[in-house]
Amino acid sequence: MNNRRHLNAVPVAALVRWVVAAAFLCTAGLCYVYFKNQMQTTGNEIRSLESELNALRAEDDTERAQIDKLSSHSYLERRLAEGFIQLTPITDDKIVRLHAGGEKKATAAAPVTGKSPEDLATAANWTVAQ
Repeated sequence: MNNRRHLNAVPVAALVRWVVAAAFLCTAGLCYVYFKNQMQTTGNEIRSLESELNALRAEDDTERAQIDKLSSHSYLERRLAEGFIQLTPITDDKIVRLHAGGEKKATAAAPVTGKSPEDLATAANWTVAQ
């Protein structure tokens, strides 16, 4: 009778071996799909960021070209001639000149109390002896 009991037994060791192998293959397959999906998502994000960077570089180039155009000498002269830019010419009585001649005198600007040309000329020509 004992022989008959062992004939109907289920081979548990072989069954466990196949279940563990199937679980390992399923886990490996899920990890592969997860990593491929993550790689695809990261690639799409990198592509969108690169296109945004290229758009910003193009916008920066156009802004730099606009700045160069608006600060060019000919453009400023044209705007001045149109009257858009209102500048007054600098006259000689508004210019302060400090002369540093070959003498051993240090030149320094004196405090200007008024705005008359005489005060400016005095301040421009004031020297301190060492």
